[in-house]
Parts: sequence; structure tokens; C-alpha cells
Amino acid sequence: MLTRYLLSHGLSLLGNTVATIALPWLVYLRTGDAAAVGLVAAASALPMLVSAVAGGVLIDRVGRRRLSVGADFASAACVAALPIIDHFSGLTVVWFVVLGVAGALFDVPGMTARETLAPDLAAASRVGIERLAGLRESVGGVVVVVGPAVAGGLIVLVDPATVLWITSGCSAAAALVTLSLPRTVGARSASAPASEGGGLKADIARGFSVLRHDRVVTAVTFVSAGSAAILAPLQNLVLPVYLVGKDSPGGFGLVISFLAVGGIVGSGLYAAIGARLSRRAVFVVAQLLSTAGIVGLALLPPIPILLGAAVVAGIGAGPLPALCLVLVTDRIPESVRGRVLGLQNAVSMTAIPLGTLGASLLIEWGGLRQTGALLGLGWAVVAVSVLALPALRQLDKVRQQEPEEAVGNEPTDPAVAGQ
Repeated sequence: MLTRYLLSHGLSLLGNTVATIALPWLVYLRTGDAAAVGLVAAASALPMLVSAVAGGVLIDRVGRRRLSVGADFASAACVAALPIIDHFSGLTVVWFVVLGVAGALFDVPGMTARETLAPDLAAASRVGIERLAGLRESVGGVVVVVGPAVAGGLIVLVDPATVLWITSGCSAAAALVTLSLPRTVGARSASAPASEGGGLKADIARGFSVLRHDRVVTAVTFVSAGSAAILAPLQNLVLPVYLVGKDSPGGFGLVISFLAVGGIVGSGLYAAIGARLSRRAVFVVAQLLSTAGIVGLALLPPIPILLGAAVVAGIGAGPLPALCLVLVTDRIPESVRGRVLGLQNAVSMTAIPLGTLGASLLIEWGGLRQTGALLGLGWAVVAVSVLALPALRQLDKVRQQEPEEAVGNEPTDPAVAGQ
């Protein structure tokens, strides 16, 4: 079962990675308008945010396995529709926007469903959640290295519309692999009724309440969002502009690859020995290593130093998503876990465009190196601040509060309230 779960995760992620590269290329080829590429991307942003929140509720209502399968099949259909329409009538901006929005509505809930499925697979396979979470992130790191290379090679050989058939096939194959898992794995929790009363709004509010009452998971959520708001503009804006200016666009691909390789090493180490280590110790070491690497990247040194910093940053950042999943598994009740993970994903997804927008304005006003230095300083401030947070000194305390507790009054005992 563990192998099938990891295969499903890898196939779905590979399809999304290839589509991320092939789709903008296809939009530009068919429309000849660079602005259309940005329009399609922007049109998908809000549906992704909405689906991240609402999808978490659906996961808790219908079950992790069922929603993962349905989302992957729906995503495969949306992608497959593009080459079909292209063949019979030709693609226009309207078609790209409509199908891009439809795909976005399914991709994020599917991703969240697979994430919430991990604890079920760990229990059914009798594998520690630390090991499974680390292996899951390692598979993701491999796809980050392999996916762009596969997409680039396919685009050279065949039309991007043909490449999309492959991405659709990856999503469909991921759904079939997940479907082969036992029905009892990832079924809706017996403690989670189809609707807890009050409809979608009340269900979302319940997830917010549970998240808010667990200060550890709340703190980790905002740490992840702050990290994304800094790393995304550094990776997607500052480094490409810097390396193109040095007449080394290929250097950017190397930096991303070295980041991914470092991430594979970090998450692999966590999978191997994470269960034997203090979670607080893992968090501290990961924060210190990632800070050293990110600051090294942000200072925009010569390329050899840049590559070394990328490896260090990847090793430090690698265990953090796995550790976050472990904490959610241990501290959040199963009946609301989908909602909490959906809200976490929504917060991180919001932080990425906001951080990128802020960095682009800083480059215009202050310059590239100054913006890089500010991003590095921002990461260091976040790291130092979170290491001092009282809530994050309790990472090794396991507490699964019941949903009823979370929607009631605040705990009167300060010691309990801080857990």
C-alpha cells in the first residue's frame, strides 16, 4: 500500500509539473499574446484559493480516498479537453481560462486529499508517520528535478498540445492507483457526519476554530506562509533576474536542481531517522540550516557559492513540510483534518503571490541586490522569531483535541490553552 500511495503522489505531481511548463507555452503558441499567459494564470488563482478551503470540507464529508480519486479523474478530463478542443475547433483565450479555472478547482482539493490520506496509509501499512511523510517529500523532490526536464524535452519533440495528453494520463493513472487502495483506507471518519449542521460556512468555521485553538499548528501554519512569501519571490523572481543579468540563464536551472537535491536529502534523512529524534530538535536544526542557505542565496554571490547555498537551503527546508504533516496528524482530530490542511494550503497559496508582488515592487524601487538582501533578512527574522515562540517549544507534546472542545469556550487553564 505504501508503494502505491507514493506512486500515486508522484504521478499526480509529475502531471501537474509538466502541465505547469507545457500549458503556458501552448497558450503563447495559440494566441501569440504574452499577456494571455498571465491572464490564464491569474484567472486560476482565486478558484485555487476557494477550492483549497471548500475542498477541505469535502474531504472530511466524503472521505480522503474518494475525493483524491475523483479530483484526479476530473483534473485529467480538464487537461484532456484542451488538445481535443484544439483539434476540432482551435483554442482561444476563453477556452484556456475556462478549462484552467476548472482544473484549478480540482487540483488543490486532490493535493490536500492525498496529504490527509497519509496518516491512514501509515496506520494501515504499520509505518511511522515520520517515515511516510519524509518519503512523500522525497518523491516530490525527485519530481521537481525530473519533471521540468521531461516537459522541456517533450516540448522540443512534439507539440505542447500532445504533451498535455501525457499530463492527463498521469492524473488518470494516479486516480487508478489510489482507487486500488483498500476502501477502508481513507474512508470518511465515523466521527464525522456528512454535515455537522449549518452548511458549508459552518463547516469552514469549525475548521478555523480547531486550528485557532491549537497554537502549535497555528504557529507552524504562519511559519510556512512566511517562508513561502520569502522563498517564492527569491526563487521565481530575484534569482532568475540576477542570473539572466549575468548571462547565465542555465545557472538558474542548476540552482533549482540543487535546491531540489538538497530537499531530497533533507526529507530522506527525516524519513530514515525522524521518528527517533525530538521534533523540536528537527525544527531547530532545519530552521538554522535553511536560514544559512536562504541568506546565502539572497546575497546573490557567484554561481559556485550560490549552488552550495542552494543545497544547504534544500537540506534545511526538506524536513519542514513532512514535520508539519506529522504535527497535524498528531494534534488535529481526524474528523476535521481535511479542513485544517485545506486552510493551511490556502494561507500558503495566498502568501506566494503577495510575496512575489512585494518583491517586484522592491526591485523597481530599490534594486535587485537590495531586494535580495531584504528577503534574506526577512527569512532570518522569521527564523529567529519562531524559534523563540513559546508554542513551538511544545512540538513534542501530542494532543488531539476533540472538535467539540475547539468550538466551545476558550480553555480556562493557561497551560492547556497554550498546548
